Amino acid sequence: MAKITLPKERQVRHLKVLRQQREISYAEFATLTLNEQLDIVNRYSGKQKYDLLLNSQNAEQLVPRLHPQELYLTINELGAVDSVDLLALSSPEQVTLLLDLDCWDGDTLSDVLSLRWLELIAGTGEHKLCQLAREIEPEIFALFLKKHLTIIRGIEAYDDDDAENSRRLESLYDIHYHSEDAAKIIGKLLSLWQENEQETYLLIMEMIRSENLSVLEEETFLARSNRLLDLGLIPSHEANSIYSYLDPDTFQPGGKTDYALEAEDQAPPFALLANAQPGNLLGEILAAGITHETACELLHLVNRKLSADKTDISDSKEIGLSLQNIYDTINLALEYITNFDQEKSVKVLQTTYLLHLFQLGHTLVAQKQHRVQQFMKHELYPYIDFPELLFIESLLETPALFYRPPYGDHPSELTNINTLQTLILVDNRIEQIESLFRLFSEKLPFSIPKSQGYKEEQQTLSAYMMTAVANSLLGKDFVPTPLCQNELIKLKANTVADKETFTVFTEQTKQLFRNYCLNCDFFHAFGLELWADFFLNLDETSPVSQNECFLILN
Repeated sequence: MAKITLPKERQVRHLKVLRQQREISYAEFATLTLNEQLDIVNRYSGKQKYDLLLNSQNAEQLVPRLHPQELYLTINELGAVDSVDLLALSSPEQVTLLLDLDCWDGDTLSDVLSLRWLELIAGTGEHKLCQLAREIEPEIFALFLKKHLTIIRGIEAYDDDDAENSRRLESLYDIHYHSEDAAKIIGKLLSLWQENEQETYLLIMEMIRSENLSVLEEETFLARSNRLLDLGLIPSHEANSIYSYLDPDTFQPGGKTDYALEAEDQAPPFALLANAQPGNLLGEILAAGITHETACELLHLVNRKLSADKTDISDSKEIGLSLQNIYDTINLALEYITNFDQEKSVKVLQTTYLLHLFQLGHTLVAQKQHRVQQFMKHELYPYIDFPELLFIESLLETPALFYRPPYGDHPSELTNINTLQTLILVDNRIEQIESLFRLFSEKLPFSIPKSQGYKEEQQTLSAYMMTAVANSLLGKDFVPTPLCQNELIKLKANTVADKETFTVFTEQTKQLFRNYCLNCDFFHAFGLELWADFFLNLDETSPVSQNECFLILN
């Protein structure tokens, strides 16, 4: 018998933290209550969700209870052709959202996609077709049909004495279809509606006749926009306000009115919110429970971000990434406001719009991004070493990331900026780079030549600094004069001959660095690493060419 791999979990109200797995049979699944089955269905996606739904004796009750966006994601993962069974069980509200999301190209209804969806709807069976005709806004079907047919004349022209009517048979309208496919697909729909839903049929057909196509399309698009607005799906230029600047120094939590009215008619979105997991302080708070109102507000915020970023809303992976960024950003804002006070954080979440918390968290990171953008204008920027370059480029990613170079036994790592601690580390790293620029701009007894633009053999700050150190060890001035082969052999013997020699060299150079800058130990450590790597691999019998560690005489 087929088995369902059922995750065990720690309950986080409606969000789940998955731990380990066990298996149950479809027979055991069938014995569960409707709510228990729905809870399990919401943990899966794609084909697994489809199989669970279609193997349930409660499929007719389960499918309409899915959030419309969850159904939309499932159908996109399966492919529309393989999802006709789900469409046949879907509510008119769910089908409406599918049409809203999948059939429009900007403010224009797509000819190709509208006919494709009419074909899919036609395959859902007579009962569903009649229900959809009655309960979906007639303007929607009128526009979808008007894109593919023209009514030449209608019931007012029907005359028993008219010889032409002998050829009209049961048809009340003379229709010109714009293609053979349209005639085949739409003809089936109209025949069924004329026979079983005559009142709705006449309403739609007369609407097609009386309404100008561009006016009908504009009115239907406006109604669609209002429906999507309820979910937070709005034009990107409007959604961009999600990234508005909120001054962290003057931000005051609170001001939120009851969100129950906005959430009242929305389906539970918990399955969508489980595409990512809240962590840290926010995760601890949500583990105590998340209300329907908060869940709807979260989904509204996710959709607004998807709209602003012009993200593919049919891709569950993209939704998961956007949702994770929202969790991370809100967590950062909460830690900043409350200094990790969980009780205070709960109150902030209850009284402050999630949009405002997201904007605050985003601003905290954007301030750091603005600071590193100034580095890129600095005359020394073309010379920075790869750890600093990776840090700057990672911080300017979307979303921003923190690159920490390797230290001790710890490898390098790239992490999301989702906690106040990480934000402090970012700030410290920025201050290090600022100190590095001051070191080379103001404090050293030599200057770096002006860059002539990017060159593949471009030397870096560490190369200039360690070359100057090498000259100092050789008894020359502390300047980056290029080194020759014999000098390199001598330096190897005097610095890395053994562990004791290298220890003395390390302390000697550390003090040299600190004579010029107290906040550049990181730069000293990196230079030592390059020094050791170079000299331990130096072949004294082979000529040395330019390299990333030193300036070498050709």
